[in-house]
Amino acid sequence: MQTSTTDGLRERKKAQVRADLERATLELALERDLDEVTVDEICARVPVSHRTFFNYFDTKEDALFDVRRAWGDPVWIGRRLTDAYRGSVVAALVDTLFTASLPDEQDAELREARMLIAARHSGLLRRRLGRFDDLRSGLVSAVAAFLTDVSRDDDDTPRPAPDGEDAAARAELLVVACIAAIRIAVREWAEAGGDGSAAEVADRAVAITRSVAPFVR
Repeated sequence: MQTSTTDGLRERKKAQVRADLERATLELALERDLDEVTVDEICARVPVSHRTFFNYFDTKEDALFDVRRAWGDPVWIGRRLTDAYRGSVVAALVDTLFTASLPDEQDAELREARMLIAARHSGLLRRRLGRFDDLRSGLVSAVAAFLTDVSRDDDDTPRPAPDGEDAAARAELLVVACIAAIRIAVREWAEAGGDGSAAEVADRAVAITRSVAPFVR
């Protein structure tokens, strides 16, 4: 019991440090151009050491856009998909890729700040989604397993459950389609003046992904 309590406290502390680093990076990026922001400044604002920063993030862009090393871990991705699943694999995957943060008000504020920065600096969004491309193999294997698990009652998955090479191919296509839809949805949001919430942008990405279904049957 003591070990469980200690582990829980440790995980909460790590989550708080991560959130503090994300917030510090966002605050500095809102104050001026991200290219002018240094890891030194981010660490000083928290404050933590350089070593601590790089335990959580590979780059300041990763901290800005909440890209986690765990994206390459199929087990971690599978847990995220399961948590986000409400009857639609597409919606769960978009949520995992785009929303992907703890469900509290502070994180909602972080998401809105990220979207504002993405609207100001379109290249940063491309960098973020490019990072997802780098970690695609972990995403694909997790989505393939997830499709098999939920295919019997999912709104987006045809029956019978896919298996073998078809499962992997379908999963990769779904990942690529969702990433593309997120790019389009955020671009539309930025072109419209940044009016709308992160949830609305995610809903738009889901709608874009689903809109191609009639053309692939």
